[in-house]
Amino acid sequence: MNNQQDKPISLSYQDALAFLYKTIDYEKLISFQYNASTFSLDRMKKLLAYIRNPHIGLPCIHITGTKGKGSTAIMTATVMECAGLITGLFTSPHLIDLKERIQINRQKIPEAEFASIMHELQPYIRHLQETEPSASPTFFEILTAISMVYFKRKRTEMAVLEVGLGGRLDSTNVVVPMVSIITNVGLDHTAILGNSLSSIAYEKAGIIKHRVPVVSGIDSAEALSVIENTCREKDAPLYLFGRDIRVEAVKHLVKDGTQGMRCMIKTWRGSYDNIYLPLVGIHQAKNCALVLGTFEILREQDNLAVNPDIIREALASLHCPARIEVVAKNPTIILDFAHTADSMRFLKETLIENFTFRRLILILGFSQDKDLNNILKEIVMEADSIIITRSKNPRAAPPEDLYEKITKLYGKHPDTANTVQSAITMAKQMASKEDMICITGSAYVAGEARQALDTW
Repeated sequence: MNNQQDKPISLSYQDALAFLYKTIDYEKLISFQYNASTFSLDRMKKLLAYIRNPHIGLPCIHITGTKGKGSTAIMTATVMECAGLITGLFTSPHLIDLKERIQINRQKIPEAEFASIMHELQPYIRHLQETEPSASPTFFEILTAISMVYFKRKRTEMAVLEVGLGGRLDSTNVVVPMVSIITNVGLDHTAILGNSLSSIAYEKAGIIKHRVPVVSGIDSAEALSVIENTCREKDAPLYLFGRDIRVEAVKHLVKDGTQGMRCMIKTWRGSYDNIYLPLVGIHQAKNCALVLGTFEILREQDNLAVNPDIIREALASLHCPARIEVVAKNPTIILDFAHTADSMRFLKETLIENFTFRRLILILGFSQDKDLNNILKEIVMEADSIIITRSKNPRAAPPEDLYEKITKLYGKHPDTANTVQSAITMAKQMASKEDMICITGSAYVAGEARQALDTW
C-alpha cells in the first residue's frame, strides 16, 4: 500500500472520475442488502483514519429525513454563508455534475481539488480492492471522505451534511454535529429501511448523538415515539415542529415574476415575521421553520448568533434546483423530483393552489424501488396527459411497467418515451402556451430534463 513506485505523479479529474465510477455505487444497484456488512461505518472510519480524520472536530449540522432534507440543507447553508461563515455543503444526488454534491459557499469543488484528494486516497483504496475487496470503500463513502478533506483543507467554519440513505449506517454518520435535523419520516426505501414508520424512524434516529440537540418535523405518532425514546436514551434535547416551532401564517405571492411565499414563523424564543421564500408549497415553509429552530439552538449554545435581518436576506436569495422549480414559461414547465407518496401529494397540492393552467401534462419517471402504486395515486388523476419515460440510471423503472400500472389502476393510456429528452419534445408538441408541463419522479429524470431543456 505504501509502495510509491506505482503511484502516479498526478491525477487528472477525468482519471479521478473513472476510478470513482469503478467502485460499488448503491445508487445504481437495483437491489442490495442493507446491513452492517454492506453499509459499514468501520469501513468509513478506516478510510478517514488513513487521511488523518478530517471529520473530527468539524463544526457541522447533520440532516436526515424521508423528504425535505435537501431543501433544508440548502437553506441552512445559505444562511450560514450570508452570516459570513466559510460554509461547506454536502448533498446527494446531483442533477448534472457530480461536483454539485460538494460545495463551499455555493461554489462546486474545483476539479483540481477533487483530483488532488482522490490522488491521496487512491493508494489505500487500490490496496483494499486488490487484497480485501469487501472492505473497499464504496462510491458514496469516497465522496463523503473527499468532502470532509476538502472542507478541512479550506478551513470550513461550518459544514452542512445531508445523509445519503437512512442515517444509522450512512457514511456521514461519523460526525458529532452541533445540531441534528430529522425533517420527517415516511415510507420510502421500504425494501431497505423497513416497511413500517417505526423501522424507518429507527434508521433516521441513528444520527442522534449524546446531548446533541435534535430539531424535527415528524408528525407521525409511530415514528415520533422512536425519536423521543432515542433522544431520552442519548440525553438529546428534542425541538418539535408543531410544539416548539410553528408556521403561523403563509401568504403566496409573485415577486419579480417568481412564485414565492411570505411566512411568519414562531419558535420557542420568539417570532420571525416577513420571511420571504422564493419557493412554493407549505412543506417548504415547514422546512424553513426547522432551519430557524436550528439557528435558535446555535444561538443558545453561544456557537453562532445570526441577525434576523441576515436570515431574511439569505432566505430571500434561495435557489433550490428541481424543487417545484419553474424552468420555463409559455408553456410553464415545472421541474421537481417527487419520489415518495408524500412529496407527490405536496407537489399536486402546490400546483393546484399556486399555479393557473389550462391542461396539465405530466412527464413521469421513477426508480424501481419506489412505492409506485401510492405515488401514482397522488397525481395520475390530476393529469390531462401523461408521458412515461425513464432515466439512464440502471435502477429506472421500465416505462412498460408504469404504463401497465396506470392503465390497470386508473384507466388512463399514457404515451411513452424511451428518453427524457424525447419525452420533453413530445410534451412541448402537445402543449399550448396556457398549459403546464410538470416533469417529476426521480432526481435522475430531473437532471436529464435539466440538460435537455438547456439545449432548447
